Amino acid sequence: MAEEKREHKCVLEMKHIRNGFGELEVLKDISLSVREGEVVSIIGPSGSGKSTLLRCAAMLEQMDGGELSYLGEKAAEDQEGKCVYAPKEKLKAIHKYFGLVFQNFNLFPHYTVLKNIMDAPVCVDKVPKAEARERALKLLDQLGLADKADAYPYQLSGGQQQRVSIARALALQPQILFFDEPTSALDPELTGEVLKVIRQLAREHMTMIIVTHEMQFARELSDRIIFMEQGVIQQQGTPEELFTAPNARVRDFIGKFAG
Repeated sequence: MAEEKREHKCVLEMKHIRNGFGELEVLKDISLSVREGEVVSIIGPSGSGKSTLLRCAAMLEQMDGGELSYLGEKAAEDQEGKCVYAPKEKLKAIHKYFGLVFQNFNLFPHYTVLKNIMDAPVCVDKVPKAEARERALKLLDQLGLADKADAYPYQLSGGQQQRVSIARALALQPQILFFDEPTSALDPELTGEVLKVIRQLAREHMTMIIVTHEMQFARELSDRIIFMEQGVIQQQGTPEELFTAPNARVRDFIGKFAG
């Protein structure tokens, strides 16, 4: 019974999120919650606010309004129509709950693969070097990169660099992983390598939000798919619901990819 309870724990909650630049509203009153072990894919046309939503969740971009919580701890809340963030120390602790994988890898070019993965656990989490090294080597082994520990990013293919990025995010042992179009900078062959890793993480019940344009991948992997357009959630549901009973706009969007 305790296990069942754990399964349904809410990892991330976003309520009435607003974000914009001047007159332009990028996110308009978006609410979203993600439970432990859930895989949520966010799809939609370019400029719909998908990446901005992820960046707000990861606190890389400030919200103009709304509430943001991780495991019941408030990172930001609405006070008199303004978004007020928690004190720095609390935010620092909350940052440990999530990891982010960017579309362009963002590896340190002058660090070896091993140092790229060890750096944050050692410098941010103060993990002893020996433990961080062991953790990093184990992750490299799991991701099929055991022989690349001493290589530099420029010596790797794009698919290998993205797998190192995933290992780096996992090294901090987050509760939830955010992927911002993790395959958009890769050709189809290398895309397969990265999607294979994400599939494996899903089998291990890693909680994930994935912004993606890979429709078939979203369909087979997700517990829930969210379709965004013009800063709002137009439709959400199980892959079955979205692909077999889409609203007119979603049907049109999915049809372009199916074609």
